[in-house]
Amino acid sequence: MFSYVEDSSIQTDNKEKDPLINYDFELSSQKPDVQNNVSPNHSDSRQEVKLYRRRWWLLFVYGLTGIAKGQVYNTWPPLSGSLIIAYDWSDVAIAQIPGATTITCAVVSLPLMYLVQRKGLRFGMLVSIFSLVIGCSLAVICINTSHSIWILLIGYCFNGVTSSMLTSSSSLLSVTWFPVSERTTATAVCTMSLQFGIGLGFVTGPHLMGIHVTAEDVPNKGNLTQDFIDSISTGIQRTVYFDLILVLLCLVMIIAYFPSKPPHPPSKSQLLNDTPVTDYVQGVKSLLLNKQFWILMLITGLAVSTATSWLSLASANYRPLDIGQASAGWIGFSSIMATTLGSLIISRVADHLLKKSKLIMMVSIGFGIVNITILSCIQQKYIILPFNSMIVLVYILTINASIGLGSIYPLCFELGCEIGYPVKEGLVGCLVTIAAYLFLFLYYVIYLTPAFTNDTHWMSWTTLGCSVAAFILLFTIKDHYPRIDMEESHSTDNVAD
Repeated sequence: MFSYVEDSSIQTDNKEKDPLINYDFELSSQKPDVQNNVSPNHSDSRQEVKLYRRRWWLLFVYGLTGIAKGQVYNTWPPLSGSLIIAYDWSDVAIAQIPGATTITCAVVSLPLMYLVQRKGLRFGMLVSIFSLVIGCSLAVICINTSHSIWILLIGYCFNGVTSSMLTSSSSLLSVTWFPVSERTTATAVCTMSLQFGIGLGFVTGPHLMGIHVTAEDVPNKGNLTQDFIDSISTGIQRTVYFDLILVLLCLVMIIAYFPSKPPHPPSKSQLLNDTPVTDYVQGVKSLLLNKQFWILMLITGLAVSTATSWLSLASANYRPLDIGQASAGWIGFSSIMATTLGSLIISRVADHLLKKSKLIMMVSIGFGIVNITILSCIQQKYIILPFNSMIVLVYILTINASIGLGSIYPLCFELGCEIGYPVKEGLVGCLVTIAAYLFLFLYYVIYLTPAFTNDTHWMSWTTLGCSVAAFILLFTIKDHYPRIDMEESHSTDNVAD
């Protein structure tokens, strides 16, 4: 018989009395029947379905770590004007910083998730946060010594390990700790915490600078006073110290309390599918031979990754419109915050309207396409408006386009888990993450080409074209939800019993 209970009524045993730092639970004392995917002894007391209130604490810690990682990732692009003035870095060099994170994430994702699958979520989170601490420490060294961008690039390679863990394991955390009715929402919190942190970076950097850098200051940096330049350098130092303090806070929280898994699984489908770890290589082969999964990875890269890259370069993208660093930062921040909220709303809708993920994604992408089309016409001067009216419209269109294209990210992970079932969620999330970051990296590579660096009109048009391609590809995705079907079928059986 299945029963849901909260912590207050959980039967305690010796393992549950152990410190939560050292959780290492086994869900069954016997090996399950792999062929039938069902454990042979359902009468075992451990074979209960239970919910634990501590899942909200884990979601909070995971989310805060994601926010810290997003803040670190997006520290530098919003300060591009300040970095050009203070350290004589170029736009191309600044774009390489998040690019280092992107390519590292794509490289380390598969081996890292293999270790997480064997050793648990706690191991992955510790590797993640220590890598982030190293990266932030190298950023502090860079800013306070030679200002060599190579030190910073090495640090951001470490940050790529953190990106890999946090993006790949979001579905794994949700399926390990949350029931079906909360699973998509939990995945949304995990994935969109990174976006929230990226949005925070648009504001914290320019705010901590304590000095306003306009679009006109960059080409006229030779005429600026030394006091003005020194103030910019001091503001940059404050920003990197803020990043380090935030990351150290997350380190303390993860070390203190982040178990790998609960004593009992949170849902019936998870209980019935609680088999030993599937062969990792076979799981990879199964996903790579799945045409539907390839299409989903393309959709994720074309819609979500391209829009994320486009937004992170807003400071350079909107400079031809005479929109300064601070204003571009507020546009980026508002867009990310709205996308985060939109993602949570869409995910809650998906949790209530099961088996409608594809339809929700199509509506969302279509909304984004309409807005980015108008925005591209404004940037190309096909639509000419007074400056004040133009900047308001740019705000609105950027926010709407970001909501439409970025809010589907959690649904990409959940739909990927349905398409790839019964492959484990961590591996599915890993391959979706690799696809997303490869598209991010490709976007930055295009931007590093001198011809495209000097003329940024291509950014919005490229994002528009990729979004249209993603919308068309969605028509080829089949509406098939085996995990939800399993939950519903066993739920029906339980009621009848």
